[in-house]
Amino acid sequence: MKPLTCRALLCVGVMALSVIAPVFAQPAPPAAPPVIEVSNVKFNSVRSGSGAWYETEVELQPRPGVAADNRQFINRVKVTLNLGIFSVKAPAGSRVPDTYYRASAEAVAVESTGGKSVFRFYLPPEIVKRDQITGDQKFYLIELFVDGKALPLTRNHFPIASLPKPEFVESFRSKVASEAGANDGVLLPQYLTPFAYAGSPPSPSFIRIENTR
Repeated sequence: MKPLTCRALLCVGVMALSVIAPVFAQPAPPAAPPVIEVSNVKFNSVRSGSGAWYETEVELQPRPGVAADNRQFINRVKVTLNLGIFSVKAPAGSRVPDTYYRASAEAVAVESTGGKSVFRFYLPPEIVKRDQITGDQKFYLIELFVDGKALPLTRNHFPIASLPKPEFVESFRSKVASEAGANDGVLLPQYLTPFAYAGSPPSPSFIRIENTR
């Protein structure tokens, strides 16, 4: 091949690479914002005929204009509450919970223009009285799912003061995963308690798997 021809082909190759390279060098597009977010977490003492229950309210706020498939509803919104408690067996001055609870509730759908939705969870009176559970909890993690897909964690999913770093959050999640199974069925979603139809705003309609088996 003549030298001139080689140089011409080389120039063409360089030009082609210069066009292709920026395509590969472009940063990945930013992730789409979640269609719904945790806006607040509240803790309350509420009473029924059997005594004082400990209530956790998880408030969710749909993001305006980003409903799935441009519809008015966000389907199958699931909330999992992971909770760490200092029980009566915890050594004095403990800085890390010694007892862990976990419960989930999955709504059939949440209206994207209907304002806030509230998911409520409860510890029963015996546990509240035994472990003297009062006030706001310092160790919790809210996990949020839509159509079975986990949404990214934000600062409203856990208390920054107690879990200030991502590695602390993951350590807490791991602790719950390994120990909460011993307390399955103690922390209850609202629809399994005497408060099934209580609260304002009312909770959404939930998927009840236990009724279909």
